Amino acid sequence: MMFISIKFIILLIAAVVIYFYTSLHLFKAVYKASDVIIDELFHIPQGIAFCERNFTRWDPKITTLPGLYVASTIISFFNLDCNTYNLRFVNLLASCMNLVIFSFLLKFIYGHTGSQIKIVLQAVSLAILPPLYFFSFVYYTETLSLLMLLIFSISSIVLKSYWLVFLNGGLCVLVRQTNVVWIAMMFGHRVIDLFIRSSRVYGNQYLNKTAIRRSIIANNIDSSKLKRYYNLSDVFIAVKYHISTCFVNVFKFLSLSEFVIMFQHALVLLGFVVFVYINGSIVVGDKSAHEATLHLPQMLYFLLFYGVFGLPYVLARFSSTLKLISRNKLKVVLLAVLFTAIVHFNTLVHPYLLADNRHYTFYIWNRWFGKYEYAKYAMIPAYIFLLFSLYDNLRDQNCVAFLLPYTIALFLTVGLQKLLDVRYFLVPYLISRLRFAKSSYKVATFEFLWYLAINVGMFYVFFNKEVKWVDFNAPQRIIW
Repeated sequence: MMFISIKFIILLIAAVVIYFYTSLHLFKAVYKASDVIIDELFHIPQGIAFCERNFTRWDPKITTLPGLYVASTIISFFNLDCNTYNLRFVNLLASCMNLVIFSFLLKFIYGHTGSQIKIVLQAVSLAILPPLYFFSFVYYTETLSLLMLLIFSISSIVLKSYWLVFLNGGLCVLVRQTNVVWIAMMFGHRVIDLFIRSSRVYGNQYLNKTAIRRSIIANNIDSSKLKRYYNLSDVFIAVKYHISTCFVNVFKFLSLSEFVIMFQHALVLLGFVVFVYINGSIVVGDKSAHEATLHLPQMLYFLLFYGVFGLPYVLARFSSTLKLISRNKLKVVLLAVLFTAIVHFNTLVHPYLLADNRHYTFYIWNRWFGKYEYAKYAMIPAYIFLLFSLYDNLRDQNCVAFLLPYTIALFLTVGLQKLLDVRYFLVPYLISRLRFAKSSYKVATFEFLWYLAINVGMFYVFFNKEVKWVDFNAPQRIIW
């Protein structure tokens, strides 16, 4: 269990108070500017129905499970009106809770050596990550969905609860189905790590079979920093070893607490499989608008997302990344060929992207990617650089036990989506960002000011740029 100092608690309380009251003023301004923002046309009536305990009403246009609407029933417990203001306010409160959990996660990651002020500053930065921050003011699922994932992470990694993991995992999926992918990623992380560590101990011919292997030394042999250097070959070696021994030694290395946590992960995943079998799809409601489609360029667009919102970390390791690229010239050539083939043969355009001028992606596409034939190819050098940059920021703190399931999860969440939407990139970016190496005060401050500047610009556009839609009486506004 991590040590929490009084100084840390005071700093965190001060940060939450300032964050809440600052955001509250902005929240009221957003509410005054627009009472319905795009998909709220479906979400708000559904939220009001649940808030008023009308659980039989369901809009078939809604594709997510009813977690957000169930959470909104809390409004009626306080005898408050079931209206747009109070429904949106649920997400504002959730964003404050996200700030708190970000702080505790960073505190756990950095341990006793991390600066208290820097930890809280970075937690604030993550809370005001521009796309995430905006959705804290509207009635969408993003903010509450992230909160559930963060709570799940705390219960699984920090608290190592014997029963909260399953409960929180179920709530994660109830708010947003794709959260199951990140639950599977955490489960895969544990399984791969267990496979490799146990094979390195029990499959090591230099360890005495009867003495050392059953000793404390054997069980702790991979608690050192050596584990960060696991690579893909370690996975193959581990699998080969455990197949040859019928997997009996995996369980010798598995503690009771780890088994209970992994068992709860498995129950959540099994429950989701049953749901998909009964429902016939991962999507509820309007399945036609969200059919799984192979769209590999989405993985490349995620790299652009990282390049923009991870700019402080890209620049901090700029020289290191260039050196990494120079040492891997053959891989650069192979990536260039691969990325060229991907963008040439698999670039897809969803009708919503071309039709909805209320999103920044509409303007990015129509003024760059869709306007010039060469644009999608011109971005390939940027994709290659950003891929090496992302790996450069992760490699010192991670190994294949994280990178492999993370890459698979990233593909499942964004690589099968036809629609280009920045919301799909939020969780995968935050997961990678939480695993970056400790940053300096300079980088942490730059990150905070960078996000602040982007938010100022975004809200300026939101409040001052109006878009006319015949389907709406009130003017529409541009959002992420």
